[in-house]
Amino acid sequence: MIVLRRYWEWLGRHLRLSQPGRALFSAALLLGVAQIAFVRAQGDREGGAPAVVLALVLLGVVAIDAVGRSVVAVVRRLA
Repeated sequence: MIVLRRYWEWLGRHLRLSQPGRALFSAALLLGVAQIAFVRAQGDREGGAPAVVLALVLLGVVAIDAVGRSVVAVVRRLA
C-alpha cells in the first residue's frame, strides 16, 4: 500500500498530473505492459517498437492532462 501511495505522489509531483491524469496514466501503463507481455508470450519478436509506442502513449497522456489543466485554469479565471 505504501508503494502505491509513493507511486501516486510521484506522478503528481514529478509529472504534475491531476488525479484523473494519474488514473489514466496508470491504466495506460498497465494495459501497455500487459499487451507487451501477451505478445511476447505468444513468441512474437517485434524489437523495441512496442516500448516506443507505449512511451508515446504515456507522453500523450501527460500532454493531454497538461492542456486540460490549462483550459480549466483559463475558464476559472474568466468566470
